[in-house]
Amino acid sequence: MKTTTTLGLPPPVSPPPEPPAELDEEVVVATPKVPAGLRADLSLPRQVAALAVWPFLEQLLGFLVGFVDTMVAGHWLSTEALSAVGAAVYVLWLMQLINGSAAVGATAIIARAVGAGRWRRANSVLGQAVAFGAVWGLVVGLVFFWAAPLLADLSGLRGEALELCKQYLHVLAIAAPLSTMLIVCAACLRGSGNMRRPFLAMIVVNLINMSACVLLVAPKSPVGGHGIRGLGLGMSLAWLVGAAVLLSSLGLSRHGLHLRSRFLVPRWAAIARIIRVGLPNLLEACGMWLGNFGVIMIVGRLANEAAIGAHLVTIRIEAFSYMPGFALGIAAATLTGQYLGAGDPRTARRAAWWCWAYGTGMMVLSGVFFVVFAEGLVAIVTDKPVFLETSPPLLRLSGYVQGGFGTAIVFSAVLRGAGDTLTAMALTYGSTFLVRLPLVYLLGVSLNLGLKGIWYGLCFELMFRGLLFLVSFLRGGWARAKV
Repeated sequence: MKTTTTLGLPPPVSPPPEPPAELDEEVVVATPKVPAGLRADLSLPRQVAALAVWPFLEQLLGFLVGFVDTMVAGHWLSTEALSAVGAAVYVLWLMQLINGSAAVGATAIIARAVGAGRWRRANSVLGQAVAFGAVWGLVVGLVFFWAAPLLADLSGLRGEALELCKQYLHVLAIAAPLSTMLIVCAACLRGSGNMRRPFLAMIVVNLINMSACVLLVAPKSPVGGHGIRGLGLGMSLAWLVGAAVLLSSLGLSRHGLHLRSRFLVPRWAAIARIIRVGLPNLLEACGMWLGNFGVIMIVGRLANEAAIGAHLVTIRIEAFSYMPGFALGIAAATLTGQYLGAGDPRTARRAAWWCWAYGTGMMVLSGVFFVVFAEGLVAIVTDKPVFLETSPPLLRLSGYVQGGFGTAIVFSAVLRGAGDTLTAMALTYGSTFLVRLPLVYLLGVSLNLGLKGIWYGLCFELMFRGLLFLVSFLRGGWARAKV
């Protein structure tokens, strides 16, 4: 008679099969395995901190890129130029969301592969993601170059501000493929657990952007006086160097994730898999952007012509609070994907809670800072009296809802890291189109509360979105997602 164990498995003389999917979660994680992309010598909270510190520093540098552009426009350029940058920021955001969607599928697949110790598969996916990203970035750039005048018109800008916005967008559209390469390479590295290398690349991006923008825009600079085009050229140069740094480092790497020429040959089955996982994120990004661009269209049509500029100034300062949230979201996506790849959904859930506690806690502290020091923060960005009067009350409002915003950021990242991009898309669409836009229009236009009414609507929607993603996380369907 064949001998079996109490679980019905073969005796130890032959390797046991993998546990069935229906096996109770507690049994599956009875002997937890640290994924290959994580440090086995660290406790889970310290793993979270070790992964999040580099994205946080990277987010800080990314924040400085946009902050410096706004500050340069706010001090050296006209009010019309600052409004033009404000509208262009939304278009640039859409371009980067679309570029980033090319990397979401690859990131989730790489995290699962590394979690299971399958580095060859991870490297193959990296090659396919880079090949796909090169074509994708070119297409995105051509589309945005053609659509720049239309998007600028839709923003509600008029006169000189409208023309300046078109100039800025045309420069950035030409450089779109460089942004795609930078985003794809950084995202794939994060999926493998390597957060340090994207951070180092962002140091380079930030230094070049800040120095180039100041030199090209400052009236007293030997090469200055290029106005809003100088801002676009400075950012484009930073993307070029950042993409080159990451591509070369991946090609020269001998450990962990590395880029090999043989994996750059398109394999349509692999690319289709990347697209299948990433497509819902693309649709989510487009829907989220449409909702926010709808907001800027409403803002641009208010009687106050400086409303877009005041809106931008507030968002640029509020972006300081996003950094810990997005950094912990990146860590959550990596930990979730790798622990699920290692067959340990229980630890994946615990990691998500630690990421939420760290990220949301820091965002709440940022909110307190906004409430207390609103006037001083606005004065750093601009010296224009109209913005010094309008923006501080908006910044205070945003300070009160950072907890809900942080919850939405971290748990939406958990869903994406697990590959459950379809649920993330559905929740974002519902919150944006059923709550955000109707509420913004009602308070800002119908009830004639102006820009402050619009921000009341935005803040309420962020709390509502956080609740949606929290409930979805608690239900646990993300742990069963297939990639």
